[in-house]
This record gives sequence, C-alpha cells and structure tokens, in this order.
Amino acid sequence: MTQKEIDSLDKEIEALGPKISKAKKDYDDLINQLSELISQRYPERKEEAIKDRLYEAYKRSNKTVDFIIDFIENASDEDDFWN
Repeated sequence: MTQKEIDSLDKEIEALGPKISKAKKDYDDLINQLSELISQRYPERKEEAIKDRLYEAYKRSNKTVDFIIDFIENASDEDDFWN
C-alpha cells in the first residue's frame, strides 16, 4: 500500500468521527423519545419498573420487608432526605 493510499484512508477514517458522533446523538434522542412515548402509552410499565427496583433494593439491603415498610411509612415529612 502506498503512502498516498494510507493518507487517503486516514482522511476517510477521520471524516467518519463527526458523522458517528452525530448519528449517536440522533440515535440517543430517538431512544429517549421512544421511551417517553412508551411510558405514556403503557403507564403500568412504570409501576412495574418501580416494583422491580424496590424489590432489587430490598434483596440487596439485608433488611426485612417489615423494616423497610415501617421506615417508609414512618419517615418524617420534615426530613430533608424525602424532599
């Protein structure tokens, strides 16, 4: 391969960087739009996701369900943690 061919390929490779960045940004924007529309269309999925997160946190916590429920139900409204 000649130096001219290598230089040409390097230029092409370099030119793809900004295109890839833009395509990724566009893709991320579309994924966010889709996620929002799906959340609006299927609100029950949000509830299921919350349940899943709570359950996973419970499993990792080594606390009892009664302890966690008592903690949530009896948390002070003035506590900055909940605001």
